[in-house]
Amino acid sequence: MSDSPDDKTASTAEYEFLRGHIAATMALIHGLIAQGALDRQALDDYFTDYLSRLPHTRETLALRLVIDQWRQGLREGQDEAQLRRNFLEVIYGGKSKD
Repeated sequence: MSDSPDDKTASTAEYEFLRGHIAATMALIHGLIAQGALDRQALDDYFTDYLSRLPHTRETLALRLVIDQWRQGLREGQDEAQLRRNFLEVIYGGKSKD
C-alpha cells in the first residue's frame, strides 16, 4: 500500500463517501423506526447476522463498533432521537452539543 498524495486523497474521498452513505442509510432506518414501520428486534437480529458475516479485520473495526454501539441503544429501548444523536456523534467524531 502506497502513501502517495493521490492514495491519501482517494482514501479520504472514499472515507467521506462511506460516512455519508452510512449516515443516509441510518437516517432512513431512523425514519422508519420513528414511524413504527420497523420492528426493533427484527432489526437487531438483522444487524447481528450482518456483523457475524463481516470480516473481523482492522478495516472493518470502526464499522463493527459503530453498528454494535447503535444496536445497544436499540436493545435498550432508546427513542429514535437518542439513537440518531448517538449515531451522529460516532459519524462526526464527538458528542453533539444540544
